[in-house]
Amino acid sequence: MEILGTNFHCNLGEVHLNQLDPNNYQEQKDAFTASALSVAALLNHKFQEPRYQYSRELDPIVGVSFTGLFDFFVHAFGSEWLQWWTEGRPATEAGIAYKQKEHEYLNTWREVVEQTVWEYCDRHGIKRPNRCTTVQPSGTKSLLTGASPGWHAPKAQRFIRRITFRKDDPVALACIDYGYSVIPSQSDKDENGNLLDDAYDPRCTEWLIEIPVAVSWADLPGADSIEIGQFSALAQMDFYMGVQQHYVRHNTSATIELREHEVEALGKRIYEAIRDDEGYISAALLARFDDHQTFPRLPFEPIDKDTYDEMMLGVMQRRQTAEFHTALSRYDLGNKSEESGPAGCDSDKCLLPDVKPNS
Repeated sequence: MEILGTNFHCNLGEVHLNQLDPNNYQEQKDAFTASALSVAALLNHKFQEPRYQYSRELDPIVGVSFTGLFDFFVHAFGSEWLQWWTEGRPATEAGIAYKQKEHEYLNTWREVVEQTVWEYCDRHGIKRPNRCTTVQPSGTKSLLTGASPGWHAPKAQRFIRRITFRKDDPVALACIDYGYSVIPSQSDKDENGNLLDDAYDPRCTEWLIEIPVAVSWADLPGADSIEIGQFSALAQMDFYMGVQQHYVRHNTSATIELREHEVEALGKRIYEAIRDDEGYISAALLARFDDHQTFPRLPFEPIDKDTYDEMMLGVMQRRQTAEFHTALSRYDLGNKSEESGPAGCDSDKCLLPDVKPNS
């Protein structure tokens, strides 16, 4: 849980840092001010349900979040910052300077949010929230601007994003006209349990639209040599704790990916953070799998530059229209009786069959 409480609603806003210039401090201030005002204004809402209104009066809750922090810092510090990550974010002279600058950005943004929310509340006679910042889960929304999710690093500099649609969905058909390829989903198999290969097979009920994606700094000199999947669990923990200590006043949505040999060291570090009252609240732990073929047709599949370039060439050759909206208008006729768009959840977890406990 990023926002803790009972019988409450939280007003959430989010800043996409990958869209901001690290050297334009006014632009950053404006973005966080706008997000803070958007959540503060909603505190004027009066709930019809008494318990919600009572909770709002006792403890008004807002949360200004961000996404694309990793991208922002790559643009701010360059590929040398990425190299420092591969070394485990050690406390070298350069490393200490990087951390100090990271914390300056985080503290500045938090202070802008707090000042904006509290001044708004004072002007309008609303009780001040005592905490205003969080980092919420942001996987899907991050994709809208190509941002890495929350504070996390992206899966790779370049990857295939596969999104699940029902067969013949208007949005999926528009994606095909726009040049993206389509394959059957993980749920469509033949009588022998093998994945189908033809998206137009009568047995196919769901489609995966494959979208080649490159992060905004993929072509930065030196970035291609960085193995993001090799970032250590302790390095991730260090970065996450910086966000929790210097920006977040609720909780930070965090998933730390680790390999078996890192379990003991990470467990020790988490214990120390709790023992020394460093502000740690919670983090999800996810095992890394180096063999990407363990799960075919992953929602995210890292690819190299040559594969990305080849896929993008194919997209441009198949593209029938330069505007996605034009493609969508051919198929979306405004029939509201039928759901359209990507599946509500297309992660591997959602696609695995439920395991029922033995009675």
